[in-house]
Amino acid sequence: MKKNYVMKFVLMATLCFFAINTSDAQIRMVNVDPSTNVVQIHNYGGTTVDVSSYWFCHLFTYSQLSGGTVQSGSLNLAPGADVVVQASSNFNASASDLGLYSTNSFGSTAAMQDFLQWGSGGLGRENVAVAKGIWTAGTFISVTPPYEYTGDGAQNGFQFWATSLGLDDFDDLFKFSISPNPAATEMKLIVPGNFQNIATVRVFDLLGKLIVERELNGNESTNFDVSNWTSGLYLVRISTENNTETKRFVKQ
Repeated sequence: MKKNYVMKFVLMATLCFFAINTSDAQIRMVNVDPSTNVVQIHNYGGTTVDVSSYWFCHLFTYSQLSGGTVQSGSLNLAPGADVVVQASSNFNASASDLGLYSTNSFGSTAAMQDFLQWGSGGLGRENVAVAKGIWTAGTFISVTPPYEYTGDGAQNGFQFWATSLGLDDFDDLFKFSISPNPAATEMKLIVPGNFQNIATVRVFDLLGKLIVERELNGNESTNFDVSNWTSGLYLVRISTENNTETKRFVKQ
C-alpha cells in the first residue's frame, strides 16, 4: 500500500510539473507597436489564463496589464484568443526591449513569458531572455514597426518577427526584390524602374553584425558575391533619406 501511495504521489508531481511547463509557454506577444505602446497577446495554450496581473518590462520600466487600456478582447484570455492592450507606460520607439512577465520578478526566467528587442542589442532584460533560452544575445529586430510575430508559438528569436504593415503602407517605398533567394554564390538586388533616389544597402547576419554596406544610386541592380558567406538567414536593408525597407535572404 505504501509503495502504491509513493508511486501515485510521484505521478501526480510529474503531471503537475508538466502542466506548469506547458502553461509557461502558452502566452506570448504577437504584435507590438512601440510608437503607440499597443501590444497584442495570444493564448497558444489549451486553458484560459487571467493575464490581468501580468507585467510589461521595458528598459527597466514596469507596468501591469490591468493598469493599461484594453482595446479589444479580454484579459481573461481564452485558448486561441487575443487581447490588445495599450500599456500605461511609454515604450522607446527607436530602441528598446520588451518583456512579458507573469509576476513582478523581473530577473526570473520562470516569470518571463516572452521577450523581444528592437533597434539595438543588449538592452534591458536581454540577459534573462538569453538565460531562459528564448533570445540570442546581441540580436534585435531591425524591420519597420509595428512588429508582427510570424512563428508558431514555440519559435523564438528576432527572425520570427517582421513588419505588420499592409501593402498600402509601402506605396511610397521602392519595393526592391532579391533574386535568387535562396542563393549559394550570388545575390542580386533589383529595384523598380521609377526609383531614382540615392540609397544605402546594408546586410546583417543573425547576430546583427553588419556584413556589407554599399551605396545604390538610382535605378540599377546590385550584385553581391555571397559564396564566402556562412549558410543561414540574413537581413537586407535598403534605406533612403525618408524610408527603410528590409527583406530576408537565405544563403545556401
